[in-house]
Amino acid sequence: MDTVKMRERRQLTLPAEVVEMVQIKTNDALQVTVVNGVIQLTPVNNGVNRKISLRPFLGVSKGVYQTNEQTSLSKYVEDLRKEWE
Repeated sequence: MDTVKMRERRQLTLPAEVVEMVQIKTNDALQVTVVNGVIQLTPVNNGVNRKISLRPFLGVSKGVYQTNEQTSLSKYVEDLRKEWE
């Protein structure tokens, strides 16, 4: 069981293991309730409507299609379009 201390401005620092376990991030909202003298912190909208960055995936498929394949693929698509006319 981890112990935290109340700071001068009523601030608490949550242990890293707890933060990782409930997957909360900086500026996430926590609902505070007291039940029978026990303080409960509950993440609000944890994971719901959270914006997910696609930045880690940028360039992941780079090099999948070689230049020769792109040329032949473009020609194939161009030939199909001519057939439709």
